[in-house]
Amino acid sequence: MENQKNNRRQFFKLAFGALALAPVMRVADVIAAAMPKSEKIKKKMIDEKTAKRLKYVAKAEEAKGNKKYKAGSNCANCKFYKADKGEPEWGKCTMAANRYVSGAGWCKSYRAKK
Repeated sequence: MENQKNNRRQFFKLAFGALALAPVMRVADVIAAAMPKSEKIKKKMIDEKTAKRLKYVAKAEEAKGNKKYKAGSNCANCKFYKADKGEPEWGKCTMAANRYVSGAGWCKSYRAKK
């Protein structure tokens, strides 16, 4: 009987631990959705903490639930984004502390280029 209680406790510990990690795993999946080829860019990509603060998504279409999002807006046409010459689909973002973000991404700090 005692062994059965320990097994049940261990099961619930693992189950609740997995549930607690689910949101963290989602953020990691979003950031890694379209990994760059360049090692330089991989080392200076936006981190999870900054991505969460900016509500950054690697694909702008995923931001449709955000009231600030407008169709057609993405990092590539934002005034804070500067495309990388080696990999034009990635660029530095001044709002993300000059870390690399995907040109197809979007965050709550988006401002259209003029």
